[in-house]
Amino acid sequence: MSQFSPYGGGGGFMQGSPGGSQGSLSGGGGKSPASQSVRPVTIAQVRKASQMHSDAEWMVDDHAIGQVTIVAELQENRVFSTNRTFFIDDGTGRIEAKMWMDTQDTQKPHAWRGIAPGKSPDTEMMYVRVTGSIKTHNDKRHIHASNIRLVKDPNEIYFHLLEVISTNVVLQKGLPSQSGHEQQTGAVQGQSAYTVQSRPTNSGGLFSEMADKVVRYLSSLPPNPQGTYVGDIAKAMKTDSMELSDTVDKLIDDGHVFTTIDDSHIQLAT
Repeated sequence: MSQFSPYGGGGGFMQGSPGGSQGSLSGGGGKSPASQSVRPVTIAQVRKASQMHSDAEWMVDDHAIGQVTIVAELQENRVFSTNRTFFIDDGTGRIEAKMWMDTQDTQKPHAWRGIAPGKSPDTEMMYVRVTGSIKTHNDKRHIHASNIRLVKDPNEIYFHLLEVISTNVVLQKGLPSQSGHEQQTGAVQGQSAYTVQSRPTNSGGLFSEMADKVVRYLSSLPPNPQGTYVGDIAKAMKTDSMELSDTVDKLIDDGHVFTTIDDSHIQLAT
């Protein structure tokens, strides 16, 4: 999995997040492995991404992408009745990231996850990690965010840039084989290179026993493009909903799972 530094909570669970089609269906009617992964990118790559049609997968450098993660400077944060809009800039470009939520009028002026509404002070640079999917609305591209959190360790900014570079190199040249030859360009056994890098392994435990149980449970389920409802996971595992919520938030932060049709349905990044 892309090893994102866990410096904050995840997206939480909300019913019925708007923001456009969850599409990304390929011509064969199913999602490619890459579309079910989280790829580190720059804003420039998001702006250069293309689609064959409105329901097709987004492509970056001829490779399908699903969810993306970006580390960028937060320049402004506006609060609306249905969403918070974050204006972010990573030096390669500027884009809006929208987090859909129900916001009471009394709560709109308040800070959310340590992020106060309005423009960031000129003397204080604030960085965030945004994870979500690419959407367009009225011919304007934005990130439909499933998770936004503050970056508290400056090393995470540099790590993200190195991870973007590493992912691009592997996609272009393939993963090196143990024998040093037969490198495969852009795919390994039919899957994108960053998908292979991103898969949670059973060789090492995750950050908690609960996280291991959630990943094992999701791995045991048959494929479902809509994902698995978090409430059903809690019932099946007979666990406390608050503990499960915190665990799933962390799994999203670390990139092991991602949200699907809404923020209450998740799927294991394959």
